[in-house]
Amino acid sequence: MQATNNTDLQGCLSIQPRKPYRPVSKIAQELINELLTLVNEDTNKAIAIIKEIMYYSPNQSLEWYCEQAIRQLHRKSYSTPNFVIDSKTLTLAK
Repeated sequence: MQATNNTDLQGCLSIQPRKPYRPVSKIAQELINELLTLVNEDTNKAIAIIKEIMYYSPNQSLEWYCEQAIRQLHRKSYSTPNFVIDSKTLTLAK
């Protein structure tokens, strides 16, 4: 199933304005796999993040878009607290 998700994501990300189609590089494939891992294999979420980045920064490489998405997800995960307040105690979130 993951191969299908990767293919869908690659197809979406390969559509870049004003640039000819290029096959996905090995580095881009690794970045896509890392991105999918960070979003729990949710291809739609990964595509939405990439599309938002493409909107604000057009004409970049696939690798660049993936790196920015990964950075964005890492920043977001560090900005959220890792604890939950539950009946007057602090417990670590799983």
